[in-house]
Amino acid sequence: MAKRLGIYGGSFDPIHLAHLRSVQEASENLELAEVWYMPCNYPPHGKKVIAPAADRLEMVRLAVADRPGFKASDLEIKRGGHSRTVDTLEQLKQEDPGRELFFFIGVDAFFWLHTWYEPRRIMELTNMVVMDRPYNPARNLEEYLKAEVDPTFAQAADGWVRLPGGCGAKNVTTTLLDISSTDIKRRVAAGESITYLVPPAVEDYIRSMNLYTEPGNNS
Repeated sequence: MAKRLGIYGGSFDPIHLAHLRSVQEASENLELAEVWYMPCNYPPHGKKVIAPAADRLEMVRLAVADRPGFKASDLEIKRGGHSRTVDTLEQLKQEDPGRELFFFIGVDAFFWLHTWYEPRRIMELTNMVVMDRPYNPARNLEEYLKAEVDPTFAQAADGWVRLPGGCGAKNVTTTLLDISSTDIKRRVAAGESITYLVPPAVEDYIRSMNLYTEPGNNS
């Protein structure tokens, strides 16, 4: 079992090439041999999902099938209910206390961390790998974490902003692909092509299962 494990959670409704390319680059930067893509069961913040959990998990499996070190995890779907990040991290730590966790998150979502359930505990359990997003201006991780999560966060010599003696957050620059799940769903509903936006196997699955074909199902 990998001792440095990357986790990428989300609705993946559907997974697309920006999800894959950004984590590919970030995991290389951090020299992570293993990354788990983890579709949520239900988002904790009331975000609307269209495809059933089983279909979202299968699309993730198809997307990462040919990438060594990437795997689809059904941990949150098997647990059921609303998927809270802190519960997932606690479970992973209980299963292997010696494993170091790296949680991939877009910069747009990271600056809402203070609204998540137990944000400080999350930061005690995992390192946050903050990936750039198109059209999101740069913000200071240290200032945000000190103001909104814990004033003891400080810049470390290795480039991370860390709790004293613990985990931290770091911005990792990746290729900015302007692809969104919302736009993909809109295109499918409108009968437009999604080729080169999602892996070919995912495109085939969406078509074969008639996902996202209802107009308005593009939230």
